Amino acid sequence: MVSARIRQEWLLSLCGWTLVIGFLTFIDLLHDWSVPEDKRLNNPLWWAVQEWGLWYLISPVIFRALARLEPAPRVDTTAFLKIMTAAYFIAMLFQALFDLIALDDPIAYTLYYFAPSHLLVLFVITILWHTQLRTIADPRQHQQALWVDQGRDKVLVAFDDITHISAASNYMEIHTLTQQYLKRGTLKELMAKLPAQFVRTHRSHVVNLSAIERIQNKPSGSAMIQLRSGTQVALSKGYKQAVKARFTQNA
Repeated sequence: MVSARIRQEWLLSLCGWTLVIGFLTFIDLLHDWSVPEDKRLNNPLWWAVQEWGLWYLISPVIFRALARLEPAPRVDTTAFLKIMTAAYFIAMLFQALFDLIALDDPIAYTLYYFAPSHLLVLFVITILWHTQLRTIADPRQHQQALWVDQGRDKVLVAFDDITHISAASNYMEIHTLTQQYLKRGTLKELMAKLPAQFVRTHRSHVVNLSAIERIQNKPSGSAMIQLRSGTQVALSKGYKQAVKARFTQNA
């Protein structure tokens, strides 16, 4: 079953491009009415359709791709540029093939004619997505949960459900009792967003205090945190006293 969001995307594309094509056709008719017959363009309705009708299909596809960047409060710039670049080259390719086959226009001419206008179209699509379609996380909700990656989608994970977080290269592994998620960034950046129930235990680990079962000291002076889930997380010397004090307060 088609969702309300997808219907909205297709409706916006249909109405928007119908208005554009209608407006361009009207301008051509107005021009032909105001000039001598030998200077008339004589462009029928289908002329505007063959130039811009392709976007009836491409626009909702772009909206669908951009929906994958939501509802994070900040847009993933790299992913956004990849989507727009792919859309631009696909539009130019199909336009060039159509003009070559149907109108016998050279590919170079099509590229010269459409390259600037297709960039403008993508800019307008971005504005429409941002103002009419994009959903952004409610800040109040964002304070109680964390946006994480699950495949190609983003999902909310409640802070209370997170047991611990571990650094993994340019990503962080967000652990719950039953799932593991990824989130791009560093632990330092994430710590500024986490509530007080989370404590740094190691340069690579953050633990939810409510998930700790016990702390086991090691002869080396460091320790090992035993979580209620059975997982063990390292506790380095530098964080040991602060973690023990916080754990005692919350016990």
